[in-house]
Amino acid sequence: MKEDPTLYSDSIVAISFFESETDGTLTVTDKEHFSVLQRFWTHIIGDIYAQDDPYQYSQTKKNIIVFIVALGGISGNIGNLIYMPDLPQIAQDLDTSLAAMNGTIAVYIIFMGVAPLFWASMSDMYGRKPAYISSLIICIIASIVCSVSKSIITLTVFRAIQACGASSGLTLGAGVIADMVQSNNRGKAFGIFYIGPLLGQAIGPTIGGVLCEYYGWKSSFYFLAVLGTVLLLMVTFLLPETVRKHKPILTFNDKSIPSAPHHIFNNMRKAFVPMIVMLGDPTVVLITAYNTVIYACFYFLTPTIADTFHTLYGYRPSQVGLSYLVYGAGLVVGSILSGHYADFVMKRLCEKKGKENVYPEMVLRASFPSFILMPVGYFIYGWTTRSEIGVYAPLIGLFVYSIGQMSAFTPTSVYLVESKPGRSASAVAINNCVRSIVASVTTVFSIAGLHAVGTAIMCTILATINIINIINVVLVMIYGEKWRTKFEAKTGPGIPDSVLGSSMPSFV
Repeated sequence: MKEDPTLYSDSIVAISFFESETDGTLTVTDKEHFSVLQRFWTHIIGDIYAQDDPYQYSQTKKNIIVFIVALGGISGNIGNLIYMPDLPQIAQDLDTSLAAMNGTIAVYIIFMGVAPLFWASMSDMYGRKPAYISSLIICIIASIVCSVSKSIITLTVFRAIQACGASSGLTLGAGVIADMVQSNNRGKAFGIFYIGPLLGQAIGPTIGGVLCEYYGWKSSFYFLAVLGTVLLLMVTFLLPETVRKHKPILTFNDKSIPSAPHHIFNNMRKAFVPMIVMLGDPTVVLITAYNTVIYACFYFLTPTIADTFHTLYGYRPSQVGLSYLVYGAGLVVGSILSGHYADFVMKRLCEKKGKENVYPEMVLRASFPSFILMPVGYFIYGWTTRSEIGVYAPLIGLFVYSIGQMSAFTPTSVYLVESKPGRSASAVAINNCVRSIVASVTTVFSIAGLHAVGTAIMCTILATINIINIINVVLVMIYGEKWRTKFEAKTGPGIPDSVLGSSMPSFV
């Protein structure tokens, strides 16, 4: 869409004067130097006004870009889980409790859910690459400060800052893919991209456990700083800017050009308005509630795994990390299986009822396996640890649960996208933000809950909550089409995703 040249909210004006020391005029040498510096700066920071079309990139170039953004997506989840096996040692070194350590997990989860909304908005205004570079620098600095923290307060504050930087990869990567890949070919690209975040969850605790055991817990944060530096170099020198805008013609006498703070305020206002509107849609509210309960229950369990395996089986940090690897493997398997199963369900319905008679709520039928797998996974994990059965048994429980978790998240994420054309980014943003905030609260009480009732009772309660939670998705399956059409009739065809941009927050 051609932009109105009279609107300047997305423009940045930079004026450089290179004068000679003699008479104030530009010499040929000055111009050459300025031209070289300008080209170098443009290559580093990117140019949203470039004349090329990212959709026309070669397939090889697109594959390289997808690979880079997939690596960028690792940082958020790996930063979240890498020090889970280190919690007992960190608590001891900082002379604090495991409950206090859970606070550092809580703030990370909160800012990991909220910060992507800011990065999405800013990247749509100034480009993906500046947002990438800024966020990675923040992540690197915060990781270094975390590694030298002497108190739980310092660690908590800079874990929050670290989350703000590390979480950008999920949002910006999705935006980059949408900028350069046509909608009919995005499925494969997103499939490759989401391997990054899933691998982060799978290998984060394993890497953290090994590093903690042999080099101390601070080495986990050094690793994150090094990882951030590698990603920063790759983004800076290998990733092109993919946002494209028409360069406005500016006049220095134009008083209509708003100030920079006004740019940011307007952009953020436009980003949050659609989300507020979406809170009036019962289908979004119920699906968000469904995913939030699942996410919160899991983060009630996650911090207790290290304590349970250390106390019950005498596991060292590296061995605890390997137990998280089983959960990560289940996520990867569950993601693949649930995606194929959702496609199978919709294809079968189209063949049976006709494509014109299939509506988005029907994809939620693909979540049926999760109704069984998640409670069963909780029961297996909780009661086998209580009975002190061999370690293989609770690991099976974690694996079964993680497959069930993806069997729930994949169909509901697809539903939010398919049922809200023109508003999907808003719907997904609400879902991710709310579930992160609620999960951060449950995390704080997880260790206290474990010590109060034990793993068996705790997991039984979590399984029961997840069974009751099924009501939310069933209500949407039955009444969702009616509620959705009523909401759309009231609010119109929708607030375009261009308000938020193509930077949809991650489904993971």
